[in-house]
Amino acid sequence: MKNTVFIRIVITLMLLCFAGEAKVMATVAQDSGRRDFLQTADPIDLSIMGPPLATQEQCLNYLLKRNPSPFLTIAPEQLIKHFYTEALREGVRPDVAFAQALHETGNFRYGGDVVALQNNYCGLGTTGGGVRGAWFPNAQIGVRAQIQHLLAYSTKRPPQLPVVDPRYELVKKSDNFGRAVTWTDLNGKWAVPGKTYGQKILKIHQQILDGE
Repeated sequence: MKNTVFIRIVITLMLLCFAGEAKVMATVAQDSGRRDFLQTADPIDLSIMGPPLATQEQCLNYLLKRNPSPFLTIAPEQLIKHFYTEALREGVRPDVAFAQALHETGNFRYGGDVVALQNNYCGLGTTGGGVRGAWFPNAQIGVRAQIQHLLAYSTKRPPQLPVVDPRYELVKKSDNFGRAVTWTDLNGKWAVPGKTYGQKILKIHQQILDGE
């Protein structure tokens, strides 16, 4: 008798679980047709420090869709690998840092003061009027300088490796040192006036994630 009661209890609980699971699945199926409730007018303002959300392959696909022949001193795959190596070492989001480089260089077409041979992917040292800015001996050092510059704005912790960013000390001596938490915090700091600088980077990053 006791065994019969126990079996009935077990069966009742299983039926309740199945009913609950069916209800959840029905809700998911209903929502799957209207994903717009997850979308916002502007991309989410991510922190500068953090893990990547996009893969290296997604970054590469985005670039090659827009510029199949980027002006680089190394293969685009290797450049992206450098972004992930250098940024992850410092705790910076590599995919958003790459999006920043895409914004600064026009998807590595350049056309402004900086040229491809400089290995300068974020306009370090450029002030306009034909001023070329910083030159770096190879692509990896150029990426490292960009990551260290981001680090100077986002944390007071020193870089893991010797400083190659020629403007790191300038930021360190300023009121902006270690005070930027998110990418929009760079507005008016990295680029002047740059009122929507961070938003432009985040929009590119969102397009990378969406596979656009």
